[in-house]
Amino acid sequence: MTPDYLDTEMRRTDLAWSDWPAIEAFLQDELICRAAVNDTPFPYVVPQSFTFTGDAFLIHCSRFGTFSRLIQQDPHVVIAIDRPVALLKAPKGQNTSLEYYSVIARCRAMTSLDTHHVIAHQNEALAKFRPENDYTAIEPAAANQIMAIRCRIESLSAKKRILADGQHSPPGQPKAPYLRYAFERGACVSGLPEEAFDPHRFGRSQ
Repeated sequence: MTPDYLDTEMRRTDLAWSDWPAIEAFLQDELICRAAVNDTPFPYVVPQSFTFTGDAFLIHCSRFGTFSRLIQQDPHVVIAIDRPVALLKAPKGQNTSLEYYSVIARCRAMTSLDTHHVIAHQNEALAKFRPENDYTAIEPAAANQIMAIRCRIESLSAKKRILADGQHSPPGQPKAPYLRYAFERGACVSGLPEEAFDPHRFGRSQ
């Protein structure tokens, strides 16, 4: 079911990505987002591993750094995730471009320093990276170094440009004769080998 927070209104209507099952799969597969919070005079942006839950992004940080201080002062967060797919070239200079997928989410952060909440948050986030559930419990001493952050989504917009979907040139312009050069596949959960999720790896004798 498409969530109410998905916003498909944008200037380039031909680039709007509204296929929610595909967007959801993209968010579950990608590894790194960029999280931006308010600072003066510039926004403060950090790369983060993340887990998408359907209504929020789970991230975390040290309790003692700039990011934790700023997000406690102002809980507004923008999350950006993108994947370049291919380089596109045509004879005209303005027709050098990219195929890509891109998602931007505007969120409100809920933070916690409570040890039990941090451990529960980390276990929920780990489900993406360790679905085999083969790890020992998170120690309170480690959790006490972490701020747990649940970025609840208020609005989310998604764009894509993929030639196979007919997205060539802006509306009203001639279709450019693009040559397409695909990038190597980037880091993603689905790119890992099966043995990465073997629940018995640590139980075997070495």
